[in-house]
Amino acid sequence: LPNAGDDLQAIKRGVMELADLVVINKADIDPDAATRAEAQIASALQLFSRRGPADPHDSRVLQLSALKYQGITAFWDKVERMVQLRRASGEFEARRQQQGMAWMWDIIHTTLQADFRRHPAVREALPEVLRRVNDARIAPSSAARQLLQLFTRS
Repeated sequence: LPNAGDDLQAIKRGVMELADLVVINKADIDPDAATRAEAQIASALQLFSRRGPADPHDSRVLQLSALKYQGITAFWDKVERMVQLRRASGEFEARRQQQGMAWMWDIIHTTLQADFRRHPAVREALPEVLRRVNDARIAPSSAARQLLQLFTRS
């Protein structure tokens, strides 16, 4: 596939931009590999992150072994510290408000779409309308208006 690697790199970059904390689990299996991964991820976080850590000396990458309970306390301490800093700055509550609005609209969209697709008049007209759009006999905008009129009329 042409440029498939570019797409993967864009996804990785997006993850790095969003990550507040990255945990390398099973670090006990190959400690050298875990340390290399930690260094690479820390470097990527510095390059791609929109915001630095609250404390420049505070790493955002941790190694742990969940099965051996190594690093779990450090991980949880880090999470609690991040929450504490986000609360103190107001970022935590602001983000919760944004999430609440996003979740509300997502529920509305999902419910409306499900109700729309179950509507008897829409279900009856939909196959023909889809055929006409597919055959370029009707513009998608006109098709949408037709279906929405069927939905809102009853």
